[in-house]
Amino acid sequence: MNTLNDTAVEDLSDILSKRTPNHDMISGLLFDGAITPEGLTHDTIFRLTSLEDAKRLGITESYDIEGQSAYYQIEHYFRLNPLGDLYIMATKGASYKEVAGQAKKMQEAARGEIRQLALIFSGTTSFADTKWAIQEAQLQADKAYAAHMPFEVLVEGKGFANMCSKGILAIDDLADCNAGNVSVIIAMDQDDALRYPNTAAVGMALGAVSLAKISENIVWAEQFNLMGKGFLNAGLIGGREITKHTEFEILNQRRYVFARKYMGLPGFYFNDSHTATLGTSDVAYIENNRTINKASRLLHKALLSKLNSSILLDASGSLAPSVIKGFETICNKALQRMVFNREISTFDLFIDPSQNIVETSVFQIKAEVTPIGTARKIVINLGFKDPFGVKKLEPQHTY
Repeated sequence: MNTLNDTAVEDLSDILSKRTPNHDMISGLLFDGAITPEGLTHDTIFRLTSLEDAKRLGITESYDIEGQSAYYQIEHYFRLNPLGDLYIMATKGASYKEVAGQAKKMQEAARGEIRQLALIFSGTTSFADTKWAIQEAQLQADKAYAAHMPFEVLVEGKGFANMCSKGILAIDDLADCNAGNVSVIIAMDQDDALRYPNTAAVGMALGAVSLAKISENIVWAEQFNLMGKGFLNAGLIGGREITKHTEFEILNQRRYVFARKYMGLPGFYFNDSHTATLGTSDVAYIENNRTINKASRLLHKALLSKLNSSILLDASGSLAPSVIKGFETICNKALQRMVFNREISTFDLFIDPSQNIVETSVFQIKAEVTPIGTARKIVINLGFKDPFGVKKLEPQHTY
């Protein structure tokens, strides 16, 4: 049975027709939640343009009971990005992993529009359950990428507080998860942690990602100060505050996303845009993945009209120069837009003229993009300079 038959899309705000949203901002929130008399139903996606849209659906502060945090996450998404568009979907799920398993279905219902998706779960959850959700979320992201509708996934590090209670060295290293499209958020306001003891501010992280250009790191201090209403005392899931630099280093090395302060700079900022994989991987950071995802979408869209087209060959069976030039022009036009928008630094294209398209019916194009760099560390070589330029004089002899 086609799952789309049971899915509907509803735009709540009448200003949607008047808005021209940046598609890179379009986000999703997938959660297990109760239906409401105001119209929230299971497995139906709703597109929100403000917190007021959520309230009209019956998602208010009173909706967040028994581990639910949907209202809290939506509130902080729009606090960070008031111009964002947010698809939400409530679903049934007995586990964090089951909820994560609905991600591609939600993306299909959104017609592939979602660029970044947050997952939350209201049930009792250990960090072992979170790791199962991470693996399922990566599987869903892989399937979506293969279907030309890629997205990044942000998950709450549920169960982190219990794991961390055994000591900071006992926490799992997320690099072992090999989930390059999934980020684990453990940032939480200490005061709100009293009401949401096993919840992370994943909605806030989602808002920051959607606000950033695809090439920007959400850590950029000039752009992404997290301090504001509902986030005044940054800590970790469970409300724990970490003040020791060595503990921050361990959390960062093990690729968690949390909030921190900088000496001499007011506010709170994310530590980095880690994904749950090795730091040496091409997919180690959210901005790298968003860049590849956008390039993939643009090239797919640009080349669709050429699907099943006739391909001319020369006398030797190689691709005709005019064919190569035509495809290069199409790809250049698509990727040049990203260079102009400062989303990539440059790109390279290569089409092998000797490829055997007659036998395979497969036309291969190799494309490589060079991302925008990120100044994760600024090193200053500082020292004293002699202001008078006095040099040591050789001793003089008197005769």
